[in-house]
Amino acid sequence: MDPEDIKEAYRLFWLVKGHIDISEQTAIDSAPGYFKRLWLAGSNGAPLSDYEVGFEEAYKKHLTNQSN
Repeated sequence: MDPEDIKEAYRLFWLVKGHIDISEQTAIDSAPGYFKRLWLAGSNGAPLSDYEVGFEEAYKKHLTNQSN
């Protein structure tokens, strides 16, 4: 997977669970089911953009911790 796909998998996990303290493989494995869950929630009017607050900062921190 390319880096953007991996980031998107982490973003989907964040939207559902609110954290990304997980392995890359867990994020990737969870992505299809979480995409479906969010698709349904969004079509029912859930404010998905509200759930995304803080993701970019958390992802940058995650990448920094991985490189150390």
